[in-house]
Amino acid sequence: MLHRRLFVLIDNLSCGATNQHISEYHTFKLGDLSPHVFAIAEAAYTSIVDDNINQACVISGESGAGKTETTKFILQYLCTITSNVSSWVQQQILEANTILEAFGNAKTTRNDNSSRFGKFMQVCFDDYNCIKGCVIQDYLLEQSRITFQSEGERNYHIMYQLVAQGQKNIGIAKSFHLRPPEFYKYLNTSNSEKINMSLESKKFDAVTMAFTVLQIPQFVIDGVFKVLSSILWLGNIEFMDVDGEVTDFSGSDQEAISSISNLLGLNRCDFKKVLLIRQINVRGNITEIPLKIKEAIENRHALAKALYSKTFTWLVSKINNCTNPGQDGAKFLGVLDIFGFENFSHNSFEQLCINYTNEKLHKFFNHYVFALEQSIYKQEGIYFNHVEFTDNTPCLEIIEKPPRCVFKLLTEQCHMPKGSDSAFLCNMHTEFESHPNYIKGSDRRHWETEFGIKHYAGLVIYSVGGFVEKNRDVQQDVMFDYMSSSKDLFIKDLSKYQDFQFINSSYPRGSSKSKCTVSDNFRQQLQSLIDVLQNTKPWYVRCIKPNLQKRPNTYSSSLVLDQLKYLGVVDIIRIRREGFPIHLAYKDFIVRYKCLMKYKSFECPQKYLSNILQISRMPPTEWQIGKTKIFLRNAVYELLESNRKDTIYKNAVIIQKYWNRYCCQKSFIRNKQAVLRIQHAYRGWRLRIRFMRMRRSAIVIQSRLRGVFAREVAAALREMKRVDEELKKRDGMYGQLTSINTNTLADCERLIQEELSVLADISDEIQASVKPLNDNNTSESNTTRALIQQDTVDLDNIFIFLCESNGSFDNALIGEINDNMNNLVKDLDEEIKELHYYDGTPGKLSEFEQLLNPYPTQDARQARVIYGAVKRWKL
Repeated sequence: MLHRRLFVLIDNLSCGATNQHISEYHTFKLGDLSPHVFAIAEAAYTSIVDDNINQACVISGESGAGKTETTKFILQYLCTITSNVSSWVQQQILEANTILEAFGNAKTTRNDNSSRFGKFMQVCFDDYNCIKGCVIQDYLLEQSRITFQSEGERNYHIMYQLVAQGQKNIGIAKSFHLRPPEFYKYLNTSNSEKINMSLESKKFDAVTMAFTVLQIPQFVIDGVFKVLSSILWLGNIEFMDVDGEVTDFSGSDQEAISSISNLLGLNRCDFKKVLLIRQINVRGNITEIPLKIKEAIENRHALAKALYSKTFTWLVSKINNCTNPGQDGAKFLGVLDIFGFENFSHNSFEQLCINYTNEKLHKFFNHYVFALEQSIYKQEGIYFNHVEFTDNTPCLEIIEKPPRCVFKLLTEQCHMPKGSDSAFLCNMHTEFESHPNYIKGSDRRHWETEFGIKHYAGLVIYSVGGFVEKNRDVQQDVMFDYMSSSKDLFIKDLSKYQDFQFINSSYPRGSSKSKCTVSDNFRQQLQSLIDVLQNTKPWYVRCIKPNLQKRPNTYSSSLVLDQLKYLGVVDIIRIRREGFPIHLAYKDFIVRYKCLMKYKSFECPQKYLSNILQISRMPPTEWQIGKTKIFLRNAVYELLESNRKDTIYKNAVIIQKYWNRYCCQKSFIRNKQAVLRIQHAYRGWRLRIRFMRMRRSAIVIQSRLRGVFAREVAAALREMKRVDEELKKRDGMYGQLTSINTNTLADCERLIQEELSVLADISDEIQASVKPLNDNNTSESNTTRALIQQDTVDLDNIFIFLCESNGSFDNALIGEINDNMNNLVKDLDEEIKELHYYDGTPGKLSEFEQLLNPYPTQDARQARVIYGAVKRWKL
């Protein structure tokens, strides 16, 4: 494990936080640039990324040295360098600090913005080194400041901010029953300067905006301000003594009681009972006892402190609920902003706790830096020059080491029914009279009221008045019981936080043993903090106060030198120069720096370590090899780290080259396949589009052609229908004509047969008469005679014969026959023309012939023969 003792001296007047400054220190190593708190924040964040271990920034220094501002700078730096991921969570962390500063900081004689409580903010990071949330632990809020402020000091900032906003906004003043700041006694216990109303009002707006960023509902915000207003009204209640044993309210108290009851949603009678009567537990029985005037005043102060303390505790819990990282907070960077060492003209119980905290942290610092370091040197057999440092163990023992210590003696008095400050002081004088770190007082006149402790930073005189009462921390159980039935939802929620740290107590309520004392609880919290710090890698920020007058650009050399001495800065510089602050185990060193060796061998670890250092040309005086670890000075470590980073960078470039080639080749192949697939898809798409267009065109053409064909078919069908109708009409006429023609033909055939018979008879007669004249025609006459005897007569031969005989025979009978035949043929021709049997077209069947087609072949043939014979005979 790598141990580095790093410190930065922070001048509280020279630190500036801008984005330009932040960008300057980002990614730079500690020591590359001028000392700044940003360099510490960058080093801690880099250590989280590289080493993957929890970090802690311990900020220490006197009151007014700049610890609170340093904390804000570190938070701002961390939020800025990781602002590209979850800026809302980072903004909530920054605004949470705004709320805590308003409720937990106040003006003191040494500091205008002094933290009156301690806080340890664990900024949590996920596996990707991004901020995921923040967890806040608070320590020892100074409750006495609520009811009393020393000369030149003020109450908590939020009190003045609320009153100033009430003066500016009448609606808020009516809602929270606010009055001018001069009206409230809790704001005027000392002669302080005039309040800047405009500035305080702007700060109030910033606080309400912070509440909004943390997503706290408006009714809860109003509830918080109602509690604050009630606390201010509590300070204005004046009690009236009745017979020295009973207390009652004065005439001016009714307005305060009415305002507080309305603000907290309580019954007036119940609230009066809380102010005038206390409850004690006697063997399990609750007994009510009236309060005396002094007790009533103390009870009023205790009630105000309890209300403010519960409200502050509730705020811290609510902030943690809003910024809790949940399961994502794998590692954290803690920022400890704890109260600085204090030594005022009047020091009380709070200053003892504060200085005890600084003693514990200083002990942790000494143990971590000096004692632990030198013990490791002895175990490993490392030659070194022993460094003397201030050991504050005796001072811590007198404060906390059981069985007899300051806190134990104080707790004993708190558990006694009549425990007092004087008894506590007497016990301490008796117990620690001979202790070198304890003195009875500044002089004999104050031995009965004061005691002193020699701290690492100097002697502090404490006034014992109020120690026992402050350590008891009366919880006001009855008041919180009444608050649990309040009409206001926030007041009900606030009452749930009473006695949360004593929930496992088995003692009955009202018993003096029912609760841990303030000192016991604070000691447990502080030990838990030390345990957390021991499991982290600490980074120290020592804040130096330049002067006591709070003036800029003014340095008091003696003051600064004293701080450097008792803060251990001078000693740590010497041990860093003479010792070996960096030590690594053999295995860790080989694993980390084996990349510097070309030929690696693990046969002898010590020889291997020496080879690494010799190859890197490290001076032998700057490093030593122990039994299990190797010890380095900062110059060697920085050079090794630089060589390691260079080697890793070169190898990384080579790996990146081949990896990029592989990725590019793989990407090229993938892109080529994708391009081919796209081309195939595009070509297919283009052909499909072309086919679809051609098909659409063909469909259009087909539809047009089909339309033309359909129209032609429709016209043809209409014509066919018309022709069919005409044919039907003609069929009727043809039927009639057929019957007429059949009858006519039959009559004609009959007449022809008769004529033929007549002609045959005439022919017989002629032949008989002309037989001697024409013997050569005997054969023909026989043939003619034979034909006449047949059923079918050859009319053509008859006509030929008649033609041949026309000129030879001049007979009146024949002429009459010719005339009759001509008339018959003429009439027949006329009828045929009327019926359009023949149109004279060659090669085309006449309608007469078409009409004869349906009839039997023999009849048709006979009709054709007759018709032809008649026609030729006519010609």
